[in-house]
Amino acid sequence: MRLSFMIANEDIPEGAKVTGLTGVMEKNLKELKKAGFKSFELMIADPEKIDTEKIRLLERQTETEISFLCTGEMAGTMGLYLNHIDSKKRQEALSGLLKAVEKASKLGVNINIGRLRGIVWEDGLEHSLKRLEEALQIVDNFVSSNLLRLSILIEPLRRDICPILNSCSQTYDFILSAGLRNFGILLDSDHFDRGSDSEFLASHIDTIMHVHLADTMHKPLGHGEVDFDRLLNILFDAGYAGDFSVEIFTGSEQYSTLSESATFLRKYSRLREVLA
Repeated sequence: MRLSFMIANEDIPEGAKVTGLTGVMEKNLKELKKAGFKSFELMIADPEKIDTEKIRLLERQTETEISFLCTGEMAGTMGLYLNHIDSKKRQEALSGLLKAVEKASKLGVNINIGRLRGIVWEDGLEHSLKRLEEALQIVDNFVSSNLLRLSILIEPLRRDICPILNSCSQTYDFILSAGLRNFGILLDSDHFDRGSDSEFLASHIDTIMHVHLADTMHKPLGHGEVDFDRLLNILFDAGYAGDFSVEIFTGSEQYSTLSESATFLRKYSRLREVLA
């Protein structure tokens, strides 16, 4: 089990309203390590600007390690959607994801799909889901043919954030029906459905391969309405032993928020064990 904190790749401007630390990566990693975190999740926008050699160097220099690649700003900053109704824009998103998957493989980490999956377009939900399925099948075949030990995790999101695949069970059924072999689920505490998702975890915990920790609307931990005691108990009772990442808006005092996050997480013995 690893407990990470999100940092933004350096092509995302310092101070941008994204979840995680922004600015100079080396400084962020040093502050992350000082706060007690030993690993980091990397938020990306343009996959071409992921400098894998620099990341490897900084891992050694700061004694940290990358744990995961997050594609949130491929949609938020770059405006890419895998199910775009425009075929050229859909191809642009697909090409971007394939590049990101290759970078993830070089870094030895998994990668997620959140808002990148897209929206419901004017031709309706069925066609929107079909385009997403076709795009992900191409990615799935690419991974099977070219890459080893890499998983792509679809992140169920609340309907007000994304109108498709809003629960773990919906996401699981989609993965099965599309025949996706290299896919799993990323659970986010801010998008967790205390009803259907709780039931799902009890019998399908093996499909959950990463967990994002965030409070309501991705506020700092303890500043919203998320019941972390209940969520962590559900996860650990079901047998979850995978990685966690803190994914929150840090505000202008980002290093104070980083330190406060570590303090909050130390309340939980299973998480305290993996913090310095």
